[in-house]
Amino acid sequence: MEDDISTVLLRVLAKVASEVVGLFDINTLLNQIIKTTMNTLHAEVSSIFLDDKKEVGIVKCVAGSGFAEPLVGKAVYKLGEGFTGAIAKWGGEYNIRSLDELQNIKINGKKRWVGKNDKLQWQTKDKNAFRNGIFMALKLKGRIIGVYKAENKIQEYGDEFTDQDMKIFKTIGNVIALTIENARLHQQIEEQLKSIAAKAAHRINNHITNYDYIEIELEKEAQSLNPNSENLKELSETLSKTTLALKRMISDFKRYGKPLKLTKTINDINEIISKEIWHAKPPENLKINQDLDQNIPKFKFDAQFFAESIKELIRNAKKIIIKENGEGNIWITSELILNPLDNKKYAKITIKDDGPGIKPGFPVFEPFKTTDPNSTGLGLATVKEIVRLHGGTIKYKGKKTDQGACFEISLPIENGE
Repeated sequence: MEDDISTVLLRVLAKVASEVVGLFDINTLLNQIIKTTMNTLHAEVSSIFLDDKKEVGIVKCVAGSGFAEPLVGKAVYKLGEGFTGAIAKWGGEYNIRSLDELQNIKINGKKRWVGKNDKLQWQTKDKNAFRNGIFMALKLKGRIIGVYKAENKIQEYGDEFTDQDMKIFKTIGNVIALTIENARLHQQIEEQLKSIAAKAAHRINNHITNYDYIEIELEKEAQSLNPNSENLKELSETLSKTTLALKRMISDFKRYGKPLKLTKTINDINEIISKEIWHAKPPENLKINQDLDQNIPKFKFDAQFFAESIKELIRNAKKIIIKENGEGNIWITSELILNPLDNKKYAKITIKDDGPGIKPGFPVFEPFKTTDPNSTGLGLATVKEIVRLHGGTIKYKGKKTDQGACFEISLPIENGE
């Protein structure tokens, strides 16, 4: 007595899970999926197209066997283009029983076949040509991530794919969609960790080289009968600055990624801004101008974290202006605003400078992205997280590199007095 379909599907599910779950190398996983598909469905050909992470709106062949093998890395479809692109855009499951049916099938009311890669994959019209196939969109949480195909049923097992084959195919598809996404996420995290390690090593090395210079100069002074006090003083300052920079860098690395816990109390936001301006102690050739709206009421927020955010923004502006221009201005304003969308009051803080600005398109708030070779690139990422936890937003408003930088923070006024 033949097993019922439920038993068959459970057996298939167990088999597929044992063969693909836990594989995190994306190429190994994709090749195993192709092999599992062919063995389970008795298919001569199988292929997978996935959405391209670098170029939005296309799917690319990332794995294939049989006549689909020449397509790997070459076949690309825009969403809605051809039969494959149409499935990638609109979804669906198809059991096609002939080449004529494939070339004439309609999706979303229109014939979709374009034969874009016919010459590449179907080199002859005999055993290598398309006879039949089953196709489906790979979905994860309702989002289409690619197209999955099994083609040409091995003839000793039947003339075409059956309805039971389609159910098995869908079962495999549901499992592999999740495993593929997990593998891609694992790959992304691995690449990020490698990038972070390289950047961290580079930043630390920039400071460590200062110690080499200090060591050489100290050795010279030690061998001198009359040590130069000015040189020793300069070396002491360099040593102090380098050590301080390293400590701050290590502190940034230790703190970033840890959950921030806010302690909200009633505070005066203008008072905190004024204190941070005073603490900045700008040199005479750098002026910090403030225009603070006294109509902003005291309200609940974490004073310490907010002060650190203002400190970071002022420090960045101060450092770049002095380095690039030698002199300049920073303008800090606060304003009470009413958002018409939610009818709530917000405190808007703007920090603007007349420095060189930031190149358009630069990922300002992305961790480890920085224009300063001596920085970790974590400062603004942390500021963004602090603002987000307060239910607010921070935006970079600078548009041109010659018009200075401009950051705008918007914080909801919570339990204002």
